Amino acid sequence: DWIDIAKGIVIILVIISHTVEFGSFTRNFIFSFHMPCFFILSGYTHKIAKNYSELSIRLKKYIKALILPSLFISCVVILIQWLSNDNNSLKTLWEISKQMGDSLWWASGVNVRSHSALGMLWFLFSLFWAKIFIDVIYILFPGKNTGHIYIFLGLIGILLGIKGKWLPQNLDVTFVAMIFIYIGMLWKEYSIHINKYKNILFFISIILWLTCLNFSIYIEMATRSYPYLIISIVEAVLASFAICCLCEALASNIKISNITQFIGQHTLLILLIHHIDWSFQFIWQTHSHWLSCILRILLVLSVSLVVYVFNNYALKKLITKYR
Repeated sequence: DWIDIAKGIVIILVIISHTVEFGSFTRNFIFSFHMPCFFILSGYTHKIAKNYSELSIRLKKYIKALILPSLFISCVVILIQWLSNDNNSLKTLWEISKQMGDSLWWASGVNVRSHSALGMLWFLFSLFWAKIFIDVIYILFPGKNTGHIYIFLGLIGILLGIKGKWLPQNLDVTFVAMIFIYIGMLWKEYSIHINKYKNILFFISIILWLTCLNFSIYIEMATRSYPYLIISIVEAVLASFAICCLCEALASNIKISNITQFIGQHTLLILLIHHIDWSFQFIWQTHSHWLSCILRILLVLSVSLVVYVFNNYALKKLITKYR
């Protein structure tokens, strides 16, 4: 339960971080752990494919769960941009589509030189490739400690990001994500031992995390910002651990846990809706950052709930009726 609760709280924090003032402590606080936390939780629940047969099944699953939704929402963005353009010609539609194709190829959260950013969908592409790479490496080197390879690739990704050698499909960031996913896998493997020292680890994590924030040290994966290299990575891990400990405590409150758990179980849908909420900014954008945060969260969650209900109830009834 605490995993879904953590995902639910973090996805709300993602919306807040994209709304508050750039450079504010709130934004820096959230950015210091929000994406790494998602990758760590993905690693905690990840089951490695042990052979190519399992990999083939996982590949189809990942494409259906991560890539196809990204392509669908990208088509929605193309349509929104085209309809909101003064020139609604087919040529304009083609130009917008070409630009989106270029953005999908690079799959970067921010602009890559002359290539437009894909935005928040970078996370889904990096999660897709990171899981595939982890499974393939495990199959290629059975019985070996593949963790060394994951960490090595992660360090390569950090170096590429710092040097500005950004790769298509956001692969340099994907390599960094593999470190966090591997840490999540280790957390699950040694959870019994970690739980014995959870309280002391929690306090240590809080102290070191806030110390780093006090000196404005925080990771930003999309922009390839890794201050003090390994320190920002460790900070993100400690911060994620601290947040997850808090979420485990929140699980004892049924009212809070039920709501946040439900949100956490549908983070993909919420992320996709959040990806296009800029087209409705006239609803949530105000002169107050915090009022904008509240309105934006309510808008995204409301639309997500409508889509969820339609998909799980109304749509199924229609399909059953006309089948």
